Amino acid sequence: MPDSVKASPFPEIPSRSLPAEFAPSASPLPVPALEPDFRLVCNLAQRIPVGPTPTGGQRNWIGIADGWFAGRWGAGVVVPGGQDNQVVTPDLSTKIDTQCLLKTDDAEPAYITVHTEGWRTGDAATLAKLFDPAQADGVQPSEYKFRLYVHLETGDARYKELCTGMWVASGARLGAKVLYDAYRIQ
Repeated sequence: MPDSVKASPFPEIPSRSLPAEFAPSASPLPVPALEPDFRLVCNLAQRIPVGPTPTGGQRNWIGIADGWFAGRWGAGVVVPGGQDNQVVTPDLSTKIDTQCLLKTDDAEPAYITVHTEGWRTGDAATLAKLFDPAQADGVQPSEYKFRLYVHLETGDARYKELCTGMWVASGARLGAKVLYDAYRIQ
């Protein structure tokens, strides 16, 4: 077995589920690794309650005023005008769906779109505090889960490798800011 392929981390799957030659123990695949890649900080505008959704949640629209990013491949600012289109469930778990635009600090800047999707979950009392910017600063990121997948895209040839990368992120709500640490999947 090559060094890059290790024993499967999956529990043994019942034999009736897959032919024996395709069981994880018989055909192990490389396990993806996470590599810290960039941090994104966004200043949020005021939350606009849009109203109830057909599934029983509450849709909110939150503008992204501006921000910063820095990582292994570049640094720069968040262009004003992005948005977080979120749905808050009755238990206060929040489905996150954001779009923003990055501008690199190169002499001739590149523009990179960022799309994130994920969930912020935890106990209702903690999540309630996150909706109040005055209380959100007092909530430690370890008290709830804020996990996302991240997609980057650009037409700038200097950053073309971003278009085929894959990232997951951990986030935190800090008052009127949101902070993401993105990890490239290797």
